[in-house]
Amino acid sequence: MDIGVPYRDLARVDVAALQAALIPLTDEEWDARPIRRASLSGGPHASADSIVMRHEWTPSVSARGFKTLSESLLFWAERKGRDGRAMLPLFRETNSECDVYTFPDWVIWQAHIMDIVTATVAAISPIPRGVLTRALFVRLAPGGVVEPHRDEQKLAAKTHRIHVCISDTPGCIYTIGDTKFSMTPGVVYDFNNSWTHGVRNDDERSRINLMLEYLPNPEWVHPMPIVFDPERQATLKKD
Repeated sequence: MDIGVPYRDLARVDVAALQAALIPLTDEEWDARPIRRASLSGGPHASADSIVMRHEWTPSVSARGFKTLSESLLFWAERKGRDGRAMLPLFRETNSECDVYTFPDWVIWQAHIMDIVTATVAAISPIPRGVLTRALFVRLAPGGVVEPHRDEQKLAAKTHRIHVCISDTPGCIYTIGDTKFSMTPGVVYDFNNSWTHGVRNDDERSRINLMLEYLPNPEWVHPMPIVFDPERQATLKKD
């Protein structure tokens, strides 16, 4: 989403527990379910590892013409000689803009991130009515580069791209337009991905972020969306 500036600091959150849980993970654990690399994102993001909890998908992004995400994931896994069943989504939600899939790692990590997600959504809108379309951890190894690019897909113009900095890696430099900066652990950044942006990790440690995308005002959602206001959740259940 074009927020008019390179980025905004939305909130400060406690990431100590996530640091303790994520930093020791091995390469094998990061590669256990490479869902994003398999079917959700290529090109400039191919150098980054990820643990995908939620992600949108539409058939229009499939270069091979797959009609379902499961077909796409299983095809990739077969080509790589891997068991693709562990990568399949648990369930799907549909809204006016896209389908959103929830994956097994949501069950594992949900308790670790929900306070952060709630604080993030509250900073975007005091009355949350949107959908969390993405939730994933992303890791960029020392020397890793995400080449400058713009996110030009239709949904990118409507969602807030959020980066929550987990690792203390001041040598990892982000560029948005003409602005260069490093991220501070615990800061929630509203990231302008409609401008040309990229990142280069010249730190000696891996850069780890929690990346979220939030669609603030879909016209409709089915079934009931994940929302972040207990009173509204109760109202939705009554309806």
